[in-house]
Amino acid sequence: MLTAISPPLPVTKQLVSFNRIRAKPTEQFYRPELDVLRFFAFLAVFLHHSLPGFELGHHSGRLVSVFWFETLLKESGSFGVCLFFLLSAYLITELLQRERDRTGKINLGSFYLRRILRIWPLYFLFLFCGVVIGRLFGPYRIEGARLCAFLLLAANWYVAAVSCGASPIAPLWSISLEEQFYLVWPWIAKWMKKEIMFGFSLLLVPISWFAFARLVHGGAHADRTVWVNSFVQFQFFGLGAVLALTLKGRTLRLSSIVRAALLSAGITAWLTAQGLYHIKDEGAVPHVQSLIFGYTMVAIGCACLFLGFLGMPHQWLSKHLTYLGKISYGLYVFHISQQR
Repeated sequence: MLTAISPPLPVTKQLVSFNRIRAKPTEQFYRPELDVLRFFAFLAVFLHHSLPGFELGHHSGRLVSVFWFETLLKESGSFGVCLFFLLSAYLITELLQRERDRTGKINLGSFYLRRILRIWPLYFLFLFCGVVIGRLFGPYRIEGARLCAFLLLAANWYVAAVSCGASPIAPLWSISLEEQFYLVWPWIAKWMKKEIMFGFSLLLVPISWFAFARLVHGGAHADRTVWVNSFVQFQFFGLGAVLALTLKGRTLRLSSIVRAALLSAGITAWLTAQGLYHIKDEGAVPHVQSLIFGYTMVAIGCACLFLGFLGMPHQWLSKHLTYLGKISYGLYVFHISQQR
């Protein structure tokens, strides 16, 4: 279990360079501000699934602008999933590096046991609930092939090939993708030097570009086939790992103005990714350039939001939001069922 570290130093009024970054503690590692950021990521996804969608062609006058912006917010909220991936990679990479620095090795068995105990009970419980709901309500029925894909943690590939479906288990495709990352990354952390890990993390970006080219050539849809592809989303895991390996457990001391600017820039980048490049347009077959620029904007937005929150003074943090961040995994798993 993670334990708390001492509160960060007071906020200064200047942006500082890396030579004034705080040193990391040797063993303890817990950042409550990242729990708040995790809740923000969940809230973005919740709004994506909760806000109504509008056909702009059915409206006129000022309502068009209002409904256009509401739709833009709705679609941009899906990028909270990318922020989840970045946070997961940052935390896992940081914890694995700390374990190796402290003990000289990485215990893979212990790592996988912790992941299994944290993720699998709730995940498989909700799959069971989804099957029961499907038995009781015909429209939510889960076909056998879909259930097998979710049981084998390959749900995102099934969704890409078929569809998300109407079942409440639909959002759990992202858990499959995260588990695929967990399957590989600890081995890389165990056997590769930090410099090689850093280079491998950066390599995930051009790999995603290659995936864009292949998917577009095959007529893939932006909102489903591209969005749930592992090689597309792995770039956000790579970005999280790069941040962990660069910062090495340290945080920037930023003024409140700079933090506000970073948070504003992050949200603006998300809105730009969808509003200008349309990377989540339903049923659209996008251009490769649009995907590259659009997903780059999403990555920039995630990085800005992360840096805006990292090291935030504890007195700025709401205990309620911190708690909601701690249970965000459960909120994410169950939020669709509450809407249905």
